[in-house]
Amino acid sequence: MGSANTAVFELTVPSRMEELETIQDLVEKATKAFGWDEEIAHWIELTVSESTINAIQHGNGLDPSKNVSLSLACDGKSIEVIVEDQGPGFDISAVPDPTDTENLMKPGGRGILIIQAFMDKVEMERFEGGGSRLRMIKNLDIEQPA
Repeated sequence: MGSANTAVFELTVPSRMEELETIQDLVEKATKAFGWDEEIAHWIELTVSESTINAIQHGNGLDPSKNVSLSLACDGKSIEVIVEDQGPGFDISAVPDPTDTENLMKPGGRGILIIQAFMDKVEMERFEGGGSRLRMIKNLDIEQPA
């Protein structure tokens, strides 16, 4: 990402669940601007919802003095979603598999599973001094002219 043809939508909100509507509004604007089909739009909306809820609830502990930032970018070949929080971060590989028998009835963990199932690349980065960044990439199937 980062070419001259990349369009970016960005938003920073306090860590309150009430902000999910504002986040959803931004995703809808990006969906329309980028011209994503219904299926891609649905999965991006779900991915953004799951990742921002995790950032608000788990990352920042619902502390409204801490912010969550969202960036949606598309260059026509791929979609990049970045969610940043000001919490301690976590090891994405340490999240228990919600499909394991002992975890089927436990709440939580499904958001990461959904994100990893849809996105082509998922990276978690912790910042020194606090905060983390979840970067997700979805490659678009663009037919190239013959």
